[in-house]
This record gives sequence, structure tokens and C-alpha cells, in this order.
Amino acid sequence: MAHAPPIRPKLRANIAGYSAETLRYWNGTALRWGAFAGLTGLYLVSQVPIIKGTFLQKLPVIGWYWKVEEAKK
Repeated sequence: MAHAPPIRPKLRANIAGYSAETLRYWNGTALRWGAFAGLTGLYLVSQVPIIKGTFLQKLPVIGWYWKVEEAKK
């Protein structure tokens, strides 16, 4: 009688029950939804003075759009 090797389970690393293959599959979709949500949120709060002064005016290419000139007296 020949000796058979023991059966070993395949171990897969997962995060919250999702394997690396599953996360890789959904990566593009999550990136697109995240970008859409971020741009929508930025659009909704773009008129808040604190957001406009501390974040939007300091953007390298499009910061000029939110610059407000002081009225000269």
C-alpha cells in the first residue's frame, strides 16, 4: 500500500472576507466611484469661504478660478 501525501488546505489571505483577486477586480470601479464622490463633494462645498481660501485657491493649475480680489477703497 502506497503512502498518500496529506491533504492540506489552500490558505488565502483576505481582508474582511475579500481575497486579493476580488479586491483587484473591484479596484477600477472603486476608484471611479471615489473620484466621482470626491468631485461632487468638492463642487458642493466650493462656495464655503474656509474651503475656498485654504484649499481651492492653493491648487496648482486651477486655483486662479477661486481667487477673489479685495475691493480697493
